[in-house]
Amino acid sequence: MNLYLKTLVCCVVFSLCGAGVSSALGADNSSGAPQSGPQDVTPDAGKTNPSNAVAPAPATSAPAGPQITEQKFDAWTLQCAADKTMKPHCQIVYRLTSPDQKQVFMVISMARSADKKVGMQMALPLGFAIQGGVKIGFGSKYSTMAKVSRCTTQGCLVEGLCPPEMLAALMKEKSGKVSIRMMQGNMAELPISLTGFGAAFQAMQADSG
Repeated sequence: MNLYLKTLVCCVVFSLCGAGVSSALGADNSSGAPQSGPQDVTPDAGKTNPSNAVAPAPATSAPAGPQITEQKFDAWTLQCAADKTMKPHCQIVYRLTSPDQKQVFMVISMARSADKKVGMQMALPLGFAIQGGVKIGFGSKYSTMAKVSRCTTQGCLVEGLCPPEMLAALMKEKSGKVSIRMMQGNMAELPISLTGFGAAFQAMQADSG
């Protein structure tokens, strides 16, 4: 059953880096080489278009108090708090939406902590087999598996620190994808555009100091 979001709101992870997140995404993998994920599906299942199989991901509202400014960098958006004392001060966000932008299938947010570590939060929809984890790939050479951190009634979150190998792939590649196995057994692939990521990340670094 699909959930329909009437209003798109920001998925803010300003609290992620300051909350003592220490585990790295894909930390259980020994290298950045492609890992073998859950690929075998029944022939009639195939790989499913996210708009047909995946209910929208949770859209986490920004805090009511702080005002947020936004700057677009193609597929990525730089969000900064008007209050410069807020730490982290800025984050970058990617949203995978339906063509009419009324449904959100995935939200990726990244922010840098005071000790220069980069935290990532990925909001995913309900309805997939969380025990199998989430496969994250960028380009043809980087792939890793990540565990689901927690789920709510709206969706599931993958949270952790972005390892250097992943950040390097994000800066270098043009696209990526998140693969999840649905409860029905078929695979759903959620595409990630990296157009504008490098510029957005550099702008976040500059604004974060």
